[in-house]
Amino acid sequence: MKKLYPLKFKSILKNKIWGGDKIVSCYNKQSCEDDTIDINHIGESWEICDMFDDQTIVSNGFLEGNSLEEILETYLSDLVGEKVYDYYRNQFPLMVKILDINNFISVQVHPDDTIAAERYDSYGKKECWYVLEASDDAVLYLGFRKDVTASEVYYACKNGTVVDLMNEYHPRKGDYFEINPGCVHSAGGGLIVYEIQQASEITLRLYDWGRENNPNTARRIDIEEALDIIDYSAMLEPKADNDLFSVSIINIQDDMEISPEDVNSFIIYFCAEGVAKLHYENEVYFIEKGECILIPASLDNFTLKADRPGTILVETHINVPIEEPDSYLN
Repeated sequence: MKKLYPLKFKSILKNKIWGGDKIVSCYNKQSCEDDTIDINHIGESWEICDMFDDQTIVSNGFLEGNSLEEILETYLSDLVGEKVYDYYRNQFPLMVKILDINNFISVQVHPDDTIAAERYDSYGKKECWYVLEASDDAVLYLGFRKDVTASEVYYACKNGTVVDLMNEYHPRKGDYFEINPGCVHSAGGGLIVYEIQQASEITLRLYDWGRENNPNTARRIDIEEALDIIDYSAMLEPKADNDLFSVSIINIQDDMEISPEDVNSFIIYFCAEGVAKLHYENEVYFIEKGECILIPASLDNFTLKADRPGTILVETHINVPIEEPDSYLN
């Protein structure tokens, strides 16, 4: 079997009611020949994912045309790392996306692993946001300003005042936020975000900014279902306690030699600014702004270089699990 190499993927574009046109106009993302895509309302570009029918497809090398799922089924731990594979088996554990939050996303919450396994036969959804661009009007609502009760949140969602209970931030380019399961959140006003998350699409909407009252824009609301998922405690400052995966922001100054063996995991690099070059064996892989590359765990050392000043990469890898997963998630 041929050896793995750094993998690039074709993006999957998703229309969202809150999306805009910047994923195409600023990041030159293509619609993968899907002529049903409205390029003026693209909310998400899925860069690397293994989610049932949504599979990113390799765009470089001899594996071009294969899905992430197919590569994982073939290469197993060589792709993700031995301990990562022992824990997650044939589920690639992360998704990475670009979000264009032109209008407001719903006030929402995601479950943790325990509740997600019990109710949805899924992993939970921990996510992290790195802000790529933010307008002067951009706003992020994250967690509650003070301890609240389920009753307070329920009625605030019903009457459209729930964000009055929440912390309000005005994010700027380069800011980083972690959004834990149970943390109620929303955002809007012109915000482009690189999102790293667990491989789960479970979102429970609490309030949709009045769109739920219009038959043309109404989406499902899940207040009752979410009541025992929500963290009602005050979040006095954004939390940074991610034990599932590691995220590092790298401003490349000098050449960097990297060894996947050091982390026992695959590594994902996203170019937030500039252009990076990855040297592996006798090949050079360019990582353009807005582009991802997946480094299989079995690769030998490689070198990262900046192709222009000010190049910034976001590096992500799994923190090797030490507990056994629930059997019904295998």
